[in-house]
Amino acid sequence: MSATLGPLMERNLHEVFGQPDSARRAVAIAEIYTANCTFFEAGERIVGRDALNAKIERILRDAPGFVFGATGSAEVNHDLGRLRWQLGPAGAPPVVTGMDVAIFEHGRIRALYTFLDKPASD
Repeated sequence: MSATLGPLMERNLHEVFGQPDSARRAVAIAEIYTANCTFFEAGERIVGRDALNAKIERILRDAPGFVFGATGSAEVNHDLGRLRWQLGPAGAPPVVTGMDVAIFEHGRIRALYTFLDKPASD
């Protein structure tokens, strides 16, 4: 099972968080997330597939032309996974980096915790 969970996290990065089309993103969310999924971001808790889709819509609207990219392969340990990622304008250095930690249930993501890296101080 863990052999399929790493690629699931990578699909999530590209087909969910990187998908600008809401309808296509909704299809991917239904395939990747449990119905009662929860997305945790600092100070925010989003519950359910529709709410997740709306949250991602806001993220992408606030970062037009930005693309998500993995900075390595996803790692899985039993029912937990992590994936480091970056976000920025296509072809330019990233403006944000972070890490997602997923809790899996029956081959899907039940909860996703997003951690943003603090920028390096000058």
